[in-house]
Amino acid sequence: MTGGAPAGVLFDLDGTLADTPGAITTLLTAVLAERGVRPDPDELRATVGLPLEPSLARLLGRPADGPEVAGAAADYQARFRAHLTGAGAALCYPGVPEGLRRLTAAGLRLAVATSKPRGAAEKILALMGAADAFTVVAGHDSVDHGKPHPAMARYAAERLGLPAGSCVVVGDGVADVGMGRAAGMRVIGVSYGAATAAELTAAGADPVVGSFAEVVDLLLVPAAPTARPEEPR
Repeated sequence: MTGGAPAGVLFDLDGTLADTPGAITTLLTAVLAERGVRPDPDELRATVGLPLEPSLARLLGRPADGPEVAGAAADYQARFRAHLTGAGAALCYPGVPEGLRRLTAAGLRLAVATSKPRGAAEKILALMGAADAFTVVAGHDSVDHGKPHPAMARYAAERLGLPAGSCVVVGDGVADVGMGRAAGMRVIGVSYGAATAAELTAAGADPVVGSFAEVVDLLLVPAAPTARPEEPR
């Protein structure tokens, strides 16, 4: 897609649709502190939107398939589930429910592309009251290679029945930008999630906006009309 409204949109979940980065970093901090690890806040923030076990393995300095990582992951997941259940529809960033309705009413095909397992993502979307907006939910277990590899974006576009070039990726992470660009898609960055506007711009997002309402307005810009040749005089 070179300009105008796309046919399909691939949304990241955490930090883009769901206001979870703060809870993620708070809960991870507690889980790690109980194991004697106090990571740098920027290092911890950079794990938002990435698969849990490899992130915990790096932070703990332990093998990803070892018992320490498995225990920490189970502890974190139990706490995160409790947080999600209590938050419910409040998980949505401002403007998300209304914005998704506008996009679907305009005929855009919507997908979620997240580093969470697909089943976990579907449960979060249900708690948010947003599940019906999405034709496709792709998780890190849907493909062989996770973000920033383009496999997930290509998978989602294929299941939407659309060519990659007619789709846009919307995300708050550098990995989202890398995935979309590698798949040949335009990327809109959102600065209200995990990465800063400067980080998203440096990664190649264009543009970067500060609210979900701005995302929707950009996605609904109509294609410019084709210029008609002048009649011969």
